[in-house]
Amino acid sequence: MKFLILYNPMSGRANFRRYIPQVKKIFEKSSNTVDFYESKAPKDLIRTAKDFSSSYDVFLAAGGDGTINEVVNGIMNSKDQPILGVLPSGTANDIAAILGINRSIKRSLNMFFNEEPVKLDVNQINDQYFIYTTASGMLSKISYDVSRRRIKKYGYLAYVIEAMQDISKDYRYPITICYNGKEEKYEVVMVLGLNSNRVGGVRLINFSNSKLNDGLFELRLFLRAKSFWRFRFLQSFIRGGKRIGDDVQIAASKFEIKTNPDVRWNADGEYSTNGSIVIQTHKEAIYVFASKRIKNKYFMHVPK
Repeated sequence: MKFLILYNPMSGRANFRRYIPQVKKIFEKSSNTVDFYESKAPKDLIRTAKDFSSSYDVFLAAGGDGTINEVVNGIMNSKDQPILGVLPSGTANDIAAILGINRSIKRSLNMFFNEEPVKLDVNQINDQYFIYTTASGMLSKISYDVSRRRIKKYGYLAYVIEAMQDISKDYRYPITICYNGKEEKYEVVMVLGLNSNRVGGVRLINFSNSKLNDGLFELRLFLRAKSFWRFRFLQSFIRGGKRIGDDVQIAASKFEIKTNPDVRWNADGEYSTNGSIVIQTHKEAIYVFASKRIKNKYFMHVPK
């Protein structure tokens, strides 16, 4: 098979260039071929993935969640869709962890060479595609507000420091949410959407029992109560994403959310858009490589 590795030289604290000689040696010992493309600017990988989609069997996205998000958007805007593989080299690497991809390049490439790919849901917020999460409100901006200099210096700790500062702020905004023929109104401090059990490098084992190819997306609405709302919010994350008190959990294939124009949304940890949005899930939209353990546990109807 023909592989194209698309990588971000600025991702996290890593520099993927130093691994290229190792990758070339591994490919030389296989029956596969590989080319490399280094991102030149933000969003460059979207265009590149779209332009080269008919020329390769597999795209390997080397970087963090933002890098993978760009490649996914390129694939989803292409007629021909290569298989997606992930080589984690960012800071949190949530998508790699969700798919069970090892940080060892040798082990990961061996899996890509030998495992059968599986179909994965892809989600969409307005006109942008994303893999696993979208959010607004508390904690939702830290993944892209933290400077690259601080990430290089402190790594994942930079996000922890920013999160502690963000929790001290007084979040409060209204939403009107339409789904499955219903319309409901709430005042929230955060809206967190997931189709997995991990976000921001944290495993949320009690968030839900969602699958990665069931055609559904789940939203947790953290409500703005009169008192102790910060305590309830933190308790939810401490308890692995467990729903606390009156907080609302919703699953659907499409949501329409109306809110204030200054409310910012992220997608896979990157800034996406402001204000009112539409979220929809495209069931089993792309092929990806995932570990056997993940395929057995988090995918429906996967051939043994």
